[in-house]
Amino acid sequence: MKKNYCFLLVFLTTVISACQNQIKQESTAADSTLFKDTTPEPEKDARPTTQVHFLNKVKADSELQETSDAIKRDMHVEAFNKYAADSLKNITGWEMIVTEINDNDLSMNSFSSVLGLAGPVYNLVLTSPIKVEASVDSLSIDNRVDFTYTLAKSPKGDVLKKQLEVIKTLSKGDVVIVSGAITHVNDQGKIDFSSFYDTYGPWKLDLLLNDISKSGSKDYQFLKKVGY
Repeated sequence: MKKNYCFLLVFLTTVISACQNQIKQESTAADSTLFKDTTPEPEKDARPTTQVHFLNKVKADSELQETSDAIKRDMHVEAFNKYAADSLKNITGWEMIVTEINDNDLSMNSFSSVLGLAGPVYNLVLTSPIKVEASVDSLSIDNRVDFTYTLAKSPKGDVLKKQLEVIKTLSKGDVVIVSGAITHVNDQGKIDFSSFYDTYGPWKLDLLLNDISKSGSKDYQFLKKVGY
C-alpha cells in the first residue's frame, strides 16, 4: 500500500510539473507574439547601386546649408562637379519614369541649348524617385531628380533614329531603362551644378542617351495613381 502511494505521488508530481512547463511555454509564446515588432521592413531598392548612390548624393547636397560660409559652399559645388565629371560619363541600366514628352524649345536640356541644336526637337522628361516607397500615396516634391533628353524630331544616324522610335512608344508613367551620361553645363559649356545649390526643389539634369528601352517592370506602377 505504501509502495502504491509513493508511486502515485511521483506520478502526480510529474504531471503537475509537465502542466506547469506547458503553461509557461504558452505564456512565453504569447508574450513574444504580443511584443513582436510588426513594422514592415523597407523595400529593397533593386535599382543599380550607382543610381541609388547618385540620388542619395543629390539629396544630401540639396539639403546643404552653407549660407554663412561661401567658401564651404563652393567646395561642395566643386566636389560635386568633379564627381559628375568622373563618375557619370557611363551610366548603365538606370531606371527612370516618363513624366512628359514635349517639343518646347525652352525646355531643352542645358547641353542642347548651349550646343545650339538646330530644328524642332522633342524633350523626353524623366524622373527618378530618390527613395521608392510603394506604401505611400504620393511623393514629395523634393524626393526626386528630373532628367531631360533632347532629340531632334528628324534625327540623323541609325542610333538616334532607333531612340526616337522607342520614345514614340512611351507614355506618361512608363518605366524605361537608360544608359549614357548625366551632366549639366553653364553658358560656357562647362560642367557646373552650382545653380542647383541656390534653388529648392528637384534638380533638373541633362540626360545624354546611348541607349533606351521600355521596361516591363511593375515596381513603379503605383506612381500612375498619383499623377506620374
